[in-house]
This record gives sequence, structure tokens and C-alpha cells, in this order.
Amino acid sequence: MIQACHCASLSFTKYSRSLLAGTPFALFLLVVGNYRFILFLGAGMASDLLNVGTQSVLTAQRQLNTTGHNISNVNTEGYSRQSVVQGTNDPRQYGGSTYGMGVHVENVRRSWDQFAVKELNMSSTNNANKTDTQNNLDMLSSMLSSVSSKKIPENLNEWFDAVKTMADTPNDLGARKVVLEKAKIFSDTLNDFHESVRLQSDVTNKKLDMGIERVNQLGQEIRDIHRLMMRTPGPHNDLMDQHEKLIAELSEYTKVTVTPRANAEGFNVHIGNGHTLVSGTESSQLKMIDGDPDVHQRRLAMVEGEGIKPIKADDIDGKIGALLDMRDQHIPQLLDEMGRLATGFSYKVNQLQSQGLDLNGQVGQDIFTDVNADRVAKSRVFAAPNSQADVAVYIDDIAAIKGGEYSLRFDGSQYSVTTPKGEQIKLDMAQSESSFVLDGMRVQIGEGLAPGERVLLRPTRSGAAIIKMETNDAKAIAAQSYEASTTFAQGDAKFKILAAGDVKEFEVTLQAADQTHDTPWLKITDNKGNVLSDQYSYPLDKQNPRIEISVPENHPLYKNGSKTVFELTDGALLNDKFTANLVPSEGDNGNLRKMQQLQTNKMMDDQSSTLIDVYHNLNTEVGLKSSTANRLASVASLELESAQERVASISGVNLDEEAANMMKFQQAYMASSRIMQAANDTFNTILQLR
Repeated sequence: MIQACHCASLSFTKYSRSLLAGTPFALFLLVVGNYRFILFLGAGMASDLLNVGTQSVLTAQRQLNTTGHNISNVNTEGYSRQSVVQGTNDPRQYGGSTYGMGVHVENVRRSWDQFAVKELNMSSTNNANKTDTQNNLDMLSSMLSSVSSKKIPENLNEWFDAVKTMADTPNDLGARKVVLEKAKIFSDTLNDFHESVRLQSDVTNKKLDMGIERVNQLGQEIRDIHRLMMRTPGPHNDLMDQHEKLIAELSEYTKVTVTPRANAEGFNVHIGNGHTLVSGTESSQLKMIDGDPDVHQRRLAMVEGEGIKPIKADDIDGKIGALLDMRDQHIPQLLDEMGRLATGFSYKVNQLQSQGLDLNGQVGQDIFTDVNADRVAKSRVFAAPNSQADVAVYIDDIAAIKGGEYSLRFDGSQYSVTTPKGEQIKLDMAQSESSFVLDGMRVQIGEGLAPGERVLLRPTRSGAAIIKMETNDAKAIAAQSYEASTTFAQGDAKFKILAAGDVKEFEVTLQAADQTHDTPWLKITDNKGNVLSDQYSYPLDKQNPRIEISVPENHPLYKNGSKTVFELTDGALLNDKFTANLVPSEGDNGNLRKMQQLQTNKMMDDQSSTLIDVYHNLNTEVGLKSSTANRLASVASLELESAQERVASISGVNLDEEAANMMKFQQAYMASSRIMQAANDTFNTILQLR
């Protein structure tokens, strides 16, 4: 473009164009008389002054915008303070000298420290886990301390009081009815407590489903942010804030590790011990799947494409980890111990019932559910739905019985058991054997396990739910003991009457082999010393250790031809003597006195605890766990607060600081505008030359 100005003594012509870089320059031809002057006003001089001012104004404007952005988001959760990073423009040289060319914005920096953020996420995970664990244990502790649960030891003591009262008048039907009523109240209380705790397990499963659903949502939201980052040029300050906010929430549910991908393709988000939830622009899903072998004990798994990868409970941490601990450890402990109390009580009472005579002169029958009934024994075993295994768990020694879960596995050649403490025991079972004894339980294997198959054994888990009243007949209480005082046994054999027939009084003695007997044998005599039987060798058949005694019609003891039936297990020593008196005796309370002793006998926990001690020990243990969880939660809360303060000191918005910056950048903006005004005035002055 050419502009001309002609005056009498002065001629002024302007030639202007643009450089390749877009920087304007101008050539001015100044004619004064017979003299001509060329003025170069391009990248330098007034034009340079204008550029410097323009960029300075733009820089100050961006600083003001960023400061306003910070102030506007002072209360925005997860927002990180931003600041403009400015740099000096490359200088220009004129006439051998270097001249500065002003300022420019290099980038908008986000105040962020990866180590502080990582610490915050780890603290969030730990705090969420410890806090939820504390709440869960406090809830279980309050359940044990509630009025309903306190009724358990109270009702048990009331039953013993009723037995003591009945012992004074064993034939009183009223006292007998009170014993049965107190027994029913106690069993109902255990049933109700078991159901209450079981419902907590259902609630926990629902919370797990909700937590997993939210984790999956967070994974999808993080994936969407990654996709948005890929579509838009960086830097992604505000998007990164959103990203970290989602990561922070995710870290409450589980342990989180974030790693950047190559070529700025987003991030990989791992949960637990390396399970990928988000990989760049793709996300996986958490899912609860059927347990193995117990389908109702659902497990956590990661769905990756068409595959499913199970996740161990101790890998996950956070809220989900606390819920899994609640469901798989704390709640089962309550069920196991209350089940052990119920099993021990019913086992001992039924055992004493079988050692006495009822008001009808018959051997006492079970008052409570038989803990060794086949259906009950099989209910303690949990196998896969398609399993052909036939396994049952019977209670042999209530003193040695323990709670918890045992895992029975068959590798194709050998059985092994993993105890609740994680100890693995290899079973040396002969091919002909089909049972083994461990921790007071006898495991009977009918149809064996398939190679590689595993079944779970829970000997006491359902004990508090199983206990029920088996009779409402007050006459059925066996007050009289049939074991005579002349019994003398140094071995550990168990003598048990199954049926009272014509023979009411008899004696069983283990004799050494003699001329007529090749092996030790049992000498059975009546109350007169007459031999009733000498045909039984000892030990008896393990599968059927039964002995039947009867007398001919011409015998003085003969009445109706009924047989007296009893059992004698292994363990008797030579000369051990077992004496039975099955003659009804009015007012005999020998068996009731034995029932009374159950209140103080240390027959649980390897004979170190009473029945009521089992409840109190459980209450104490849960209380200690709750107290420990409270302390750990307090420490975790302090660590979280410290991490939050550290992040806030780095990324938080300080209004006082931002106000000061606002004034500083405002002054810079006004000063820069004065530079532009000076450049404009200079141009106008030159153009107005005449």
C-alpha cells in the first residue's frame, strides 16, 4: 500500500507491507526541499513498541483471567490453583545492539504435586477401610451387648436354676414343665440371634453390590475424561482436576494406582494389587460371582473382555475390603462361636439324657436336636452344585471342637485339610478308611471327592440356628442315672444304654484272654452274678458296637421278652467294670445333678472354659477388636487430615494471595496499555508531519 502527502516544502510517502512472520513494517519517504530521507519503522521503533505493549496487555489479561478463575473456584471441591507462566520474547538486534521484544505466555501451570496426591489417595483408602471396620465392629459389639443377646446367658442360667429346682422334686410334673419351657426360651433366643446376625450378612452383601456399582461408574467416568483429553489439545488443567476428584473418590472404595500411558494417551488406573480398571480409553467392570464351592459365598472378580479374573478379598482394601472382612470374618466369628455354644450345650444335655431314665422308666431321648443326626452332619459341608461328593461332619469331642472354616481337598491321590488358621494338614488315610478325626470332629467320607475338588467344612456355623426342642413331654426328662456307683473304669471307653428291656441290672467286665477265649472278652452278669453272655470279643465292631441282652422265658427276670441294648466303644482297659441299674427309682435325681454340673464344668476350649464363658469370651474379643479398630481409625483420620492439608497448601486457593495478584496484574495491564498508547501517539505524530 502506498500513501502520499505533498506540501510546499515537504513530501511524505508511506510504503507498508507485512513480513512473512506477520510482523508489520513501514517505509517512509520524507522529502524536505532538495533532500530525501528514508525512515524504516517496521519490526523496530514505534511498531516494536506497539507489539511489546500488545503482548504485555494480553499477558496481563490472561493473568487476570486465571486469577479470576481461581477466585471463582475457591469453593470447588478438587480444584487446583492455576497460574500463568510467562516468558521473555527472543530479542532483536539493530545496529549491533540487542533490544528486548517483550513478554509472552508460555503456559498455564496447575499447582500439583504427584507425591502429595498419591499420599492423599493412600490415606483416603486406609481411612475409609479403618473407619468402616470400626463402624462394623461397633455394630457387632452393640449387638452382643444388646438386651436380646444378653438374654442368652441369662436364659441359660435360668435353665440351670430350673434343673436345680426339679432336682428337689424330680417327679413333679410342674417342675419338669418349667425345665422344658426354659429350654425352649434358650433355644429360641439362640435362633433369633443367629437370624439377626445372618441378616447383617445380607445387608453387607447389598452394600457390596452398591459399592461395586459405584466403582464401575467411576471407571466409566474416568474413561470418558481420558477420551475427552484425547480429543482436545492440552494442557488439561480443569480436566485433570476432575480426573483426580474421581480418583480420590475411587480410592475410598479400594486401593488405587495411576500410571500415565505412553504418547499422552491418558492413564492406566489399577485397583487393589494390580487389577486394571481403566486402560486409557477403555474400562473394565467389577462383578460379584458365585463362590467356589459355596455358591452363596459370592466372590469379587474383574470382567476383562470375555474373561473373568477372581480377586482375593485381601487385595482390595478400602470400603470394599472392610465389607468383605465384615462378611467373611467378623460375622462368621459370631455365628461360629454362638453355634459352638449351642452345639456344646445340646450335645451335653442330650448325652446326659441318654445316660438316664425318664419318668416312664425308659432310657432318656433327646431334648434338643441331635447334633449328630445325618441331616445335620451333612449340613456342615458345602460343596459345588455339580459335586458328587458325599461328606458329613459329626461331633465327637465338644471340648476340642473349634469354629471357623476348614477346606478339604483331594488332589487325586491324597486328602488334605486347610484349617481356619491357614495350616495345611495332609491326611494319611488308608484306602479302606473313609473317615478322619480332626479338632473334635469326625469327617465321614462316603462318595469321595473328585481329583482337584474342594469342599468346605463349617462344624459350628449353623449351630445356633439348628438347635430346636425335640420333645414337649415333661415325663421325657431323664432325672435318674442308670450308671451304678459300682462302675469302675480307668480307660476312656463310653458305655451307653440304648434300650431298657427285661434285664434291668447287669454288669459288664473286660476280661483277659483265657483257655476258652482267644482275645479279650466281655463278661456280662446279672445282679446275682450269673453270666448272661460271654460271646462278645473286645473291641467290638466299630461300625456297630451294639450288644443285646435277653433272657429265656423261664428266667426270673423275664417279663415281656424285650431286649436290653447297650454300646461300649473302644478304649476300655482290662478289668474295667461298667454297672447299670435300669430299675425305676422314685426320687432319684442322679442324672439331674450331672446336668447341674454343666453350668460350672469346663468342658469347652480344651476344658478351659464353661458354656457361659464361650459367650463372655466372644463378647470380650469383639469388644477388644472394636476398641483396636477405634484407635486405628483415629490414627487413619489424622493421617488423612495431614495429607489433605499438604495437598491444600500446594493446590488450594488463597483468597488473600489471589486478591494481591489481582491488583498486581491489574496494574501491569494498565501500564501495558500506556505502552500501546505511546506507540499509537508516535505513529500519529509521524503521520501528521507536514
